[in-house]
Amino acid sequence: MVGRVVCSLLVLLMIFASCSNEPHGLKVTPDVIEKGDTARNTLLVYIIAENSLDGYASLDVAEIAEAAPQIPHDCRLFVYVDDRSYPMLTQYFRMTNGDAGNSNHVIFTEDVCSSDTLAMGKVLDYILDGYPTKSLDVVMWSHGNGWLRAPLYAAPQRSIGIDNGENSFSNTITKTIETEELAALLKRLPTKVGRLMFDACFMQCVESSYALRGAAEWVIASPAEIPGDGALYSTLVPHFFSSDGTIELMDSYIKAYENEFAGVVLSAVRTEAMQHLADVTYSYVIKYFNVDRRREYADVFAYLPGGKYTGTTTYPSYYDINAIMSKYLTADEYAHWREAYDMAVPYTAASPKWYSALRGRAIIYDIYKGGAMSIYMPQHNSRNEKFNADFRTTEWYTAAGWREAGW
Repeated sequence: MVGRVVCSLLVLLMIFASCSNEPHGLKVTPDVIEKGDTARNTLLVYIIAENSLDGYASLDVAEIAEAAPQIPHDCRLFVYVDDRSYPMLTQYFRMTNGDAGNSNHVIFTEDVCSSDTLAMGKVLDYILDGYPTKSLDVVMWSHGNGWLRAPLYAAPQRSIGIDNGENSFSNTITKTIETEELAALLKRLPTKVGRLMFDACFMQCVESSYALRGAAEWVIASPAEIPGDGALYSTLVPHFFSSDGTIELMDSYIKAYENEFAGVVLSAVRTEAMQHLADVTYSYVIKYFNVDRRREYADVFAYLPGGKYTGTTTYPSYYDINAIMSKYLTADEYAHWREAYDMAVPYTAASPKWYSALRGRAIIYDIYKGGAMSIYMPQHNSRNEKFNADFRTTEWYTAAGWREAGW
């Protein structure tokens, strides 16, 4: 999903939901594990919508509420929403009569900069301190740019989330959550994150997924733009609580758009395999993509073909990593590289095409070349000079051999 006020520190007014506040004769009660008891799994949907996506947030929250009756008794679902109103943290659950129920856990008495790990960290600490869990999944919902600076040509970089600080539809950026900051936050949590899903554009790039290794077991995201509607949470949410949920939730996301003009491309990255992928990629980067080779990638499958030019603003093409490697490596080399890639990216799911708002047209997904993960390719031209410099600050730049290749 593609302010001038300084983000304030969180001021939390805790309003604890408690069944004891209900009349003693009430027969319909929340069918959810008690506070303080350890849940089997907890899902946090973290919605940063104080931007142009504000109108979609309430629709997705309604879909989440629709899914509440399917939440197992031993699991928990929290939704944090920061739109044009003050933020709120709400828990959703099934009632004993099968209806949906919810409780407002935290009401904020002033605006909060939600695109800040300080704010997000306090939300996570509140949940995990009072509502322990064996496993934790997190959905990050907002605008995203993958590894790029946001806004372009200005710090910070490699980030997700826009909080304009104005409670408006504006995409004016005061702060964003940088990938490395997010990784550091998730690594310090007492419960390891199982699945980190980005319901945001361009977040499945090799640069970001490598930076998130160790922060979550899985990173589920799209290398392309996604529709403003995002996931259909009424069908997606239950899969977070099933044993084989990773594949099922990806298929559910794609299925929601099977009769729509717009579509989605997704992949699931097993982060523990990202280091091996970097190690295998290393020698091929030096051999085929070193600074002395002047390559043009205009004919390579990409998630933003030709980039986008609006005034002086330029986006790179987000090339598909598999398309790059299959084009330039020998058959044996590619088979070797692809084995490492399949270990790191074992699951992909894609609609036949998706709509690019930046390009103003639908783009067909190449099922033969597409690997559902993007990569930046440094190039010898003036419009890439700034991107090349930014690229040098990524961990992937060093780990995958780009420094030794002369870039």
